[in-house]
Amino acid sequence: SEMEKLLQEVGKDILPGVTIVCGGSYRRGKSSCGDMDIVITHDDGKSHVGFLPKFVQRLKDINFLREDLIFSINSIEGTDSGVDTYFGLCTYPGRELRHRIDLKVYPRNRYASGLLAWTGNDVLNRRLRILAESKGYVLDDTGLYLATQSSGGKRVSTYTCLS
Repeated sequence: SEMEKLLQEVGKDILPGVTIVCGGSYRRGKSSCGDMDIVITHDDGKSHVGFLPKFVQRLKDINFLREDLIFSINSIEGTDSGVDTYFGLCTYPGRELRHRIDLKVYPRNRYASGLLAWTGNDVLNRRLRILAESKGYVLDDTGLYLATQSSGGKRVSTYTCLS
């Protein structure tokens, strides 16, 4: 909860009105967490664009983020449904123990799907995806989509978001 509060304070200093939620096992009320899954958006549907690079830099400036694993910016490029991603290692200021952290920034219209996927658990996510597929849909962390058959016979998403 201390780390979530720190992330929320840093985020709101950069972008007032930003929503930052710690998902995963923390949100499910587990007593311990193996990593931090952070889901981020902004209510206006556009201010999230370009937020993640500023947020990551500020967290590095205070020695919270220590090592980068993956960093992709799609909100500016308009790819991957506009979802920005950072995976890395962090430490709480004043401590040395490192923790995995995943930061996902979603456009507001994709946020609910992202929050569901990153809160989990993995069994629930798998069951929901199987159920969606049985009904002719594809479900991922960006939404629920009507599935179509590809030329190879595999079901693929048409990416007409239904959520």
